[in-house]
Amino acid sequence: MLKVEDLHYAYDGAIAVAGVSLEVGDTEIVALLGANGAGKSTTVKCIAGAQRPARGRIAFNGAELAGRPSHHVVRHGITLVPEGRMIFPQLSVVDNLEMGAYAVRDQKAKAQSMDFVLDLFPRLAERRSQLAGLMSGGEQQMLAIARGLMSAPKLVILDEPSLGLMPTLVQGLFDLVRSIRDRGIGILLVEQNVHQSLRICDRGYVLEKGQVVLSGTGRELLADDFVQKAFLGTGAAA
Repeated sequence: MLKVEDLHYAYDGAIAVAGVSLEVGDTEIVALLGANGAGKSTTVKCIAGAQRPARGRIAFNGAELAGRPSHHVVRHGITLVPEGRMIFPQLSVVDNLEMGAYAVRDQKAKAQSMDFVLDLFPRLAERRSQLAGLMSGGEQQMLAIARGLMSAPKLVILDEPSLGLMPTLVQGLFDLVRSIRDRGIGILLVEQNVHQSLRICDRGYVLEKGQVVLSGTGRELLADDFVQKAFLGTGAAA
């Protein structure tokens, strides 16, 4: 479904992404892992059209998307749920959701998306008239993800969705990610919670200094000595 080849990006000459290649298949969960500054968020911003890569290929279901603006990428079926939620606190839950469907012209399709996300997130349905800024952190993260689903994407990119959540809410978040995949939507997951990510993903890529240094199935990466030492605090160096 998504194929990224030899992606490059630099900030004022400082290289952030240096030849990243990755793939996401139809309805797969693919994890993108690495330490802070490894290039994860830059990679997904380039895929989503928020940043223009210096070079490289981004193909999605046959469409060439490298360098295309974000609204064009959304119309092709990719949505980025950015790090930090970035909801509109002075708008209601429903108004926030409707902002996620700004690229949808068909009113019937928009209504279907609203029904879909309120069914998937019953807590949001209960609070549909509440101001988003008055919700808990976990509820705001639900809202951010639900807003991303309002454009009826084929692929959702989740950038650090568990960041800032209470530990008691993290497991529910990862269960939700699986539930979204079970509804037929592919997921590219950027996460600091490596253990949980690898438990639910089909495949994963490990980035270091803007390059993919390791890839494999979630099970293979969980058992890998480098991953255990670098991210899980286990293995020979623990």
